Amino acid sequence: MPPFKSIDRRTFVKTGAAAASFMVLPRWVAGKAPSPNGKVNIAVIGAGGRGRDHVKGYAEEAIVAFCDVDDNRAASSYEAYPNAARFKDYRKMFDEMGDKIDAVSIAVPDHMHYPIALWALRRGKHVYCEKPLVRTIWEARQLKEAAAEAGVVTQMGNQGHTYEGLRFIQEWTQADVLGEIQEVLHWTNRPIWPQGDITRKNEPVPSTIDYDLWLGVAPKKAFDSRITPFGWRGWKDYGCGAIGDMACHIMDASFTGLDLGMPVAVEAEASGSYEETFPHASTIRFTFPDRNGKKAPKVTWLDGGRLPDLDKLPGVPSDFFEEFIDGRGNKRIRNSSGTFIIGNKGILWSDTYSSSVRIFPDEFFKELRSSRSLPAKTLPRVRGGPFKEFAAAIKDGKQAGAPFSYAADFTETALLGLVAMEVGKPIKYNASKMRITNNRKANKYLNSQYDYIEEFLPG
Repeated sequence: MPPFKSIDRRTFVKTGAAAASFMVLPRWVAGKAPSPNGKVNIAVIGAGGRGRDHVKGYAEEAIVAFCDVDDNRAASSYEAYPNAARFKDYRKMFDEMGDKIDAVSIAVPDHMHYPIALWALRRGKHVYCEKPLVRTIWEARQLKEAAAEAGVVTQMGNQGHTYEGLRFIQEWTQADVLGEIQEVLHWTNRPIWPQGDITRKNEPVPSTIDYDLWLGVAPKKAFDSRITPFGWRGWKDYGCGAIGDMACHIMDASFTGLDLGMPVAVEAEASGSYEETFPHASTIRFTFPDRNGKKAPKVTWLDGGRLPDLDKLPGVPSDFFEEFIDGRGNKRIRNSSGTFIIGNKGILWSDTYSSSVRIFPDEFFKELRSSRSLPAKTLPRVRGGPFKEFAAAIKDGKQAGAPFSYAADFTETALLGLVAMEVGKPIKYNASKMRITNNRKANKYLNSQYDYIEEFLPG
């Protein structure tokens, strides 16, 4: 491995913006294809797991490199693109192939989003990064600034942001179809991995995994097959729990759909408190400021099997959360993730990704459609999904639909729920100063607590 320069976090915070002025600029020119064959040269970082969807999404582009610490998980991607270069360390990949890469697509655990994305931005690469954008609020602020300085195309991988259902939510609520919006309920079936009252095992590291590189910036702790490669979301060192996994999908219905801005207060009620893991279930309440002459609705997040009370939702069918047995014999419930936007005229439901929308009561929705009272489609629609949108934005010299300028704020909103959970008391938040105003000690949770981050940051 080449000798990568280390800097401490304090120095990095002071010099981050200035250092960006020395970045290598992108090879592409607005309106022109970035490579002779008209394709974007993409490196997929995290080629297994979710990364396999990235690989499929870029089928029309040129995948020139893979970076993955787990040969087993990445095997199918390697087989599909045998001529693509392979790396385990993203720093080595940039060192050896920097001039051959136009863009990177990041599909690794949350704790490595920030250093990899920052490394790419500092080298003038376009960056697609899975949700949540980062793991801490400090990282969100830093990455937002770095992306602005880089002037490249960026996109967070919350694919629902490209779906038409989100546009319907915006158009219908702006036209007051639901009347005054009073409350929003978001819920998810996560976690679907172990978290809560569990302790870390100490198991042998499989020969196919470079565990040191998988840990990356995280503390050096024992390998546990329940964590690596899949269950890491439930562990504080690597993931952001249920809300980190799903809020950047589900809560877009309110964050973007209702243009709520940043929260001013958050409180959380959880099923327990643990040193290394997130609790199995939580209820998180967000308070937003009144905006654009409208009173902000109450917004509640539910996870771990907690569901909205149908008795308080007139017009929603009583069997909305009906239990059933799936093809594998497992008991499940219908509509296990989604959103209710509650107005004084009706209730809008959207699914996990805001791809499907519906208004209750059914009679009210039928009346709206038959009388053609629903507003016209005024917002632009996205064709082809998030990966095609990202590649097209690069070729057209335009910004993608979910850039880091938006993604950082959205991720910060979700992460404030985790901060409130850690604090165990309601918090008041001043977003302009990035400060919790009613509990000084709680501000430590806004920052990364890692001791090993420096060697993975660009020097």
